[in-house]
Amino acid sequence: MGILRFILAISVLASHAIYIGIPLPGGKPYPAWAMNLIDGKNSVALFYIISGFYMAMVLNSKYSNVLKFYLNRFLRLWPTYIVALVLICIFTDTGSIILSMTANCGWTVKSYIWLSNIFIIGTDSFWLLHLDNCRLTYFPLYINPGSNGYLLLANQPSFSIGIEIIFYLMAPFILKSLMRTWLYFIIGVLYFYFIVLSGNSNIIYQYHFFPSSFIFFGLGALAWHYSAKKSFFLSDKKMFLFFIACLMLMFVASLLPIILILCFTFMVPKLFELTKNSKLDKLIGELSYPVYTFHFPVICFLRNYHISDSCFGLTCLSVTLIISIIIHFLVEKPIDRIRQRSFALPVSS
Repeated sequence: MGILRFILAISVLASHAIYIGIPLPGGKPYPAWAMNLIDGKNSVALFYIISGFYMAMVLNSKYSNVLKFYLNRFLRLWPTYIVALVLICIFTDTGSIILSMTANCGWTVKSYIWLSNIFIIGTDSFWLLHLDNCRLTYFPLYINPGSNGYLLLANQPSFSIGIEIIFYLMAPFILKSLMRTWLYFIIGVLYFYFIVLSGNSNIIYQYHFFPSSFIFFGLGALAWHYSAKKSFFLSDKKMFLFFIACLMLMFVASLLPIILILCFTFMVPKLFELTKNSKLDKLIGELSYPVYTFHFPVICFLRNYHISDSCFGLTCLSVTLIISIIIHFLVEKPIDRIRQRSFALPVSS
């Protein structure tokens, strides 16, 4: 499943870079990869399904200690992220923008903004907030085009990592029980019903607000629970439950087509079984997180240079891959060895 995760990470990069193609002789560009890959927002949602599957698996087979689970997740996410944050502050003007916007603010506002940027959790809230006269108010972007909260994010795609962290905090108390996992999924469905009935079907509530992720994490976790029983949808009861889930999802205003969500959910357990022993698949998959974490800073940095539109996306991809490989071997691999010794976990989890 590593190659799939890598493709999804590249899809997010392609979405943010607008165009990834190869210039051909005569100035005619090769068709843009960004047009043929899945949209970045959809890629993130599919990442959530994969994450739900993996977390259900490790929590039910590896962990009895919640604190060890939290520490493992911290060691997996934070070191790579903090390296990216340092490079952002050195090589882009993002840090200075945040400093100038908060120059006259009190310590509570500054603390919230910088602690969120440093420790990731809370970054999803920035898309819902607006900084005005040093006061953070609820003023969601896209609903209110003048909202500036997202500018306080040092690494803008990190909001989805913040949503992942909220899920990790909840996961030990949900995913060990099939009944609680169903309840979590149903709450996610009801959330989408609510935003439709309240007239709030828009990207902020469908994507940036963390309850919108519940159905995806929940589906991934349910896929593990049923596949682990080696009897996925063979009994009448399981078929009936699946039918009910399909009916519920028909009325969900997700950004993804429901048929794609369901097909992807079915595919994940089988793809995991096919690839779990592949070292190449594991290596490629391990690059997905640094690619996701570093691609936006690379795009911001390269925008300062006069790179033609036809070459910009490919340049961003190349630079991001080089940085990701370096970070993987110099930062992630040593930390993964610590994780293996401490938690006896495979480095890809």
